Amino acid sequence: MKAALFDMDGVIVDTQKYHVSIYQQIAKEEFNTILSKETIEALGGVLKEEGAYIVAKEVGLKPTKKNCDRLYEKKDIRYKEIIREKKENLLMEGSLELLQRLKDAHIKMALCSASSNANEIIKLTKIDHFFDTIVDLTNVQKGKPSPEIFLKGAIQLGVNPSECVVYEDAINGIQAAKNAGMYSIGYKINLDFDGLSYGQSGADRVVSSLSDPLCYKGLYTSLNDEPLDCKVFVFDAGNVAINNIECLSQIIKELKLSEKEANEFLLDFKAYSAPLMDGNISCDQYWKHIRDTMNIEIVGDPFYNHFCPTLNKPIIEIMKRLKDRGYRVVLGSNTFTPHAQIMGEKGLFDFTNYAYMSHEIKRYKPSSSFFKYIIEKENIDASHIYFIDDLSKNIASAAKEGLKTFHYVDINKNERLKKAFKFIY
Repeated sequence: MKAALFDMDGVIVDTQKYHVSIYQQIAKEEFNTILSKETIEALGGVLKEEGAYIVAKEVGLKPTKKNCDRLYEKKDIRYKEIIREKKENLLMEGSLELLQRLKDAHIKMALCSASSNANEIIKLTKIDHFFDTIVDLTNVQKGKPSPEIFLKGAIQLGVNPSECVVYEDAINGIQAAKNAGMYSIGYKINLDFDGLSYGQSGADRVVSSLSDPLCYKGLYTSLNDEPLDCKVFVFDAGNVAINNIECLSQIIKELKLSEKEANEFLLDFKAYSAPLMDGNISCDQYWKHIRDTMNIEIVGDPFYNHFCPTLNKPIIEIMKRLKDRGYRVVLGSNTFTPHAQIMGEKGLFDFTNYAYMSHEIKRYKPSSSFFKYIIEKENIDASHIYFIDDLSKNIASAAKEGLKTFHYVDINKNERLKKAFKFIY
């Protein structure tokens, strides 16, 4: 991951409760109404017009633009008075430390807030210098759960949506992150009124404090764990222990597929890759399926015929040194049967004590069950296992289960890895 996108109210600053509590006061004082829990949750992350509209309907006020504008203005006047009064105590616990950690690691950061007061608040709290860009309601047409605000944040940071981590406290915000194709961290907070709480729906991780290491562990390339106190080292195979793993294009050439047939084959393979990796179907069964559905003559096993990996020397050197010094070295990889067979023929298993192959253990990454299985079988605390992989989703899943991680990616990956493993040199 290359970028962090933060909601503001209720995540970085403790202000979301004021938006809601003021609307509650107005509803009770002027309309003798108590806002429902559903209305309170619906207010999270929406634009000011949408928030006023939601409250107007709840209190029985005709939701015309004029009425909604007046309602919002009443709320905003009280809100600004409160935040100026409480400016010294607005930052959420751990927010400053998290922002500083990410800044030190050169992570790009964007503030993506539906608040009209975003610029004023981050200046009041003296955190404006952390953010490379700010996207607020002046930049967007639709509120959350629309992904617009996060997508604009990614564009302004110059990163792909898949390279972003979103920090949110509201269900609407989590859904917006998912709609944008981004990794999401749900910050679960308790509001100070009526015993109500915001819950997260579908967040990739949920934390109760921004001080929780899960706010950054396994998410950013430049924030790798040190392998201190680790006794078991788990290496991914493809693009880590071995290179040159791509074989689908060669299979397409061998089968002499037309462009249309090639697209059909690739779509089919995408649907069947998971059952192949978790061993629910064999390669023989898959190729029989291709013969039957595409009417193509197939000789032998194309997965075996065209899988020609090479050992990755820098990784192999580390594996060998670890094993020679008495550490336990294992392979943890998503595999098909012929791929595991060829890796054995190439001598990869000579540098390991054991291999956890997905098709054999019936679990595959990034499923948490893959890592839980390894923890159980190794009979060791997760914090003593070090996991090296090239895919961010696998790293994130391993870190979530408590493993220490190293994201093996970028042009400096071997230099970074050697620095992490300096204790064996």
